[in-house]
Amino acid sequence: MSVKEEQRWITGEELGRERRRLLAANVPDDAPEFQQLIARVAERDDALMERYGRSYLASHYGKWIAISLDGQVLIRDTASELAWAAREAFGGGNFAVQKLADFPGHELGC
Repeated sequence: MSVKEEQRWITGEELGRERRRLLAANVPDDAPEFQQLIARVAERDDALMERYGRSYLASHYGKWIAISLDGQVLIRDTASELAWAAREAFGGGNFAVQKLADFPGHELGC
């Protein structure tokens, strides 16, 4: 029988500590070390959204969602409301944030 081990995601504290270490060492943003750190956070955030956030897409379309490392969810109307609430609830860097939309990125207006 196989037991699947739960993924241990990078925490906000670990992210901050590693980022400060790289900055102190004058490592440029485009260096592999920084890119690997960014990739770890992106992988974490994508996985949290897939596991805990997708089910809210239809019922809360257009709103913003924050998902903690253990799957707790906050939903707010604006990104700024959500950022404040998520930091208070989960601690800095300990959550994924995304807009609940088909394309959750930034839209450019012309």
